[in-house]
Amino acid sequence: MTPNLQIELRRFISSNVVSKLNKFYFENDALLIKGIDVSIGTVLMGLYNKAEESGFYKNIVTLLEDNSTFYGEVDFTSGRILSVDDCYRIEGNELLKEIFSNKKGRISEMISNEVGIKSETAREILNFSALLVVSYLKNNSQLIKNLKLLLEDQKRDILNSIQPGIKIILGFSCHETVEEKNQAMGRSVFTLFGHNFF
Repeated sequence: MTPNLQIELRRFISSNVVSKLNKFYFENDALLIKGIDVSIGTVLMGLYNKAEESGFYKNIVTLLEDNSTFYGEVDFTSGRILSVDDCYRIEGNELLKEIFSNKKGRISEMISNEVGIKSETAREILNFSALLVVSYLKNNSQLIKNLKLLLEDQKRDILNSIQPGIKIILGFSCHETVEEKNQAMGRSVFTLFGHNFF
């Protein structure tokens, strides 16, 4: 069965993880959860944008070394993060540079503005989210071969979880997801009546 990447990754963000992260950031829990969710979607769409670069997905996973503290703290079987310390502040930076090149600062600032969390919090949860996404891919390495198709298939739902300003920085139209949805609805209505004009 094809996993829904965003749902799979969200299950790692328990209330325990949020309370541990809030020891560093002192944010509203709901806003912190929203910020992480937006960051996960942003990282996934950053990976989507790199789909045409040959070998990028394999390379990004190899950047996450076996001795990564963050990777060692994730229990993939039960979907839990065992410990939350600030290792992701250092470990996430290299991944984000590869995924977003010089846009990393602008993206984290836009997450801060559009979610309503502090700039420092946005920077760090983007690091955290990048490590979570890449750790998940490293643990489920069979997904890497078809990651481009998987992200293409789930693109609309992922984009719907990201605010307009972030979409624009990532190179997507704010109206793209709505248009795709309307076209799909049009197709299904005409197919239902035995006419396929699209």
